[in-house]
Amino acid sequence: MKRKEFFAVSGKYLLGGVLAALGLSCESTESPDDMEDENTFTSTTSQGHTHSATIQRSEIENPPSDGITKTTTSAAGHTHTFTMTQQQLQNVNNGQTVTVTDSPSAGHTHQYEIEKWF
Repeated sequence: MKRKEFFAVSGKYLLGGVLAALGLSCESTESPDDMEDENTFTSTTSQGHTHSATIQRSEIENPPSDGITKTTTSAAGHTHTFTMTQQQLQNVNNGQTVTVTDSPSAGHTHQYEIEKWF
């Protein structure tokens, strides 16, 4: 191999190695599972606003015997709560969509469509 050929081939491998290293350094350290650990559900609109509540994946996969109670985000100066039974959580884990209605607050309620996201 002539010197010129050696440098051409070496340069290609060197450039490929640098590009590969740069590609690895740009990868996210967050795994897809991390992004699926929780999901935020937004309510139907009532009196011109919505609320949201976050449910943990572990609450769906291993529902507590007492179920869960969530407090929603604040909107229009108030929050709501809703409860899901262990059976409702199991239904979500089995692929069903469960509709829950939150507690009355400021004279109204909202509904949430809870479905499996992972």
